[in-house]
Amino acid sequence: MAVTQTAGAGAHPESTVEWVGPLFIVGMPRSGTKLLRGLLHQHPRVRIPTIETDFFPHLVRWVRERGQPEGDTAFEALFASLRNTPYFIYRPGDAAPFSWAEWREHCRGRHDAAGLFEGFVRYETGAGHSTHCIWGDKSPGYMRHLSALLAHFPQARVIHIVRDVRDYCLSIRKTWNKDLRRAAYCWGRDVAEVHRTCQAHADRCIEVKYEDLVRAPEAQMRRLSAFLQIEFRAAMTRLQRPVEARGDAAGREEVVGANAQKFAAHLRKRQIRAIEGLAWSAMQEYGYQPLYAHRQKQLGPLTLRALRAKDGLWLIVRAARHTGLAGALRFHWNHARVAN
Repeated sequence: MAVTQTAGAGAHPESTVEWVGPLFIVGMPRSGTKLLRGLLHQHPRVRIPTIETDFFPHLVRWVRERGQPEGDTAFEALFASLRNTPYFIYRPGDAAPFSWAEWREHCRGRHDAAGLFEGFVRYETGAGHSTHCIWGDKSPGYMRHLSALLAHFPQARVIHIVRDVRDYCLSIRKTWNKDLRRAAYCWGRDVAEVHRTCQAHADRCIEVKYEDLVRAPEAQMRRLSAFLQIEFRAAMTRLQRPVEARGDAAGREEVVGANAQKFAAHLRKRQIRAIEGLAWSAMQEYGYQPLYAHRQKQLGPLTLRALRAKDGLWLIVRAARHTGLAGALRFHWNHARVAN
């Protein structure tokens, strides 16, 4: 059954209490999460960091293993554990110096994982203690932690954006030279799991296809505005500034409506068949029609481990060109340490 017919109808009753988040945007990498964040940013109430946090699982483990960081020493130690993670590496150089004391002040006395995360986002986005701003996050990796997010944040709402697996795999290969087979397998596994979670929490989750968003941005942004209980604004159909640095939409300020169905011109028939076979079941859930595959196929555990190692090695080699081998290893280790 197609997602546009069932998942996340987004119908919320009128309420006298204004919803202020959190909002989590999730989706496979290269599936339009940055585009969606950029469009939602056009609404004055929405505040989402421009850098992916990825470290909520680390906050959960920290509190579970060390307790809530209520004193100065404990809170400073928590910040130190995050200092070398990708969020702070990619944090804009012209941003004000980060203050862990200001972060703690924005937690308003809540030092559980949810309170720490909310305080962090409110501090970094300038939402402060506003009871009007909708705060949230855009981190594709949170797909694997969606159930935990919904449990820790009972008021959370989720937007899951899905892109045709064939275009997704093409983009993944262009951007990071990742293996098409493993990309297809991971897409099929992860989007199916998120789809099940969204169906189980249909009042809190909504799903949108990337293809629908780029072809009819106004219709989709009106739909998402209703889900978030915010007034639709025409500015939400265009970007204020480019959000993409890679791929065919890099540097573009407009929504690129033609940035779909490119796989047919760039992938061979056997590659398309392999992708469709490894993602066949999930494609059926989302209404994507396979061209060549007729049933679900699997990758053996040894093959998966080998392809994962190959993809990981290529990422390190690529990063080492800019930061050296030690820097590349340190970067990826720190990311895995807080994100998984």
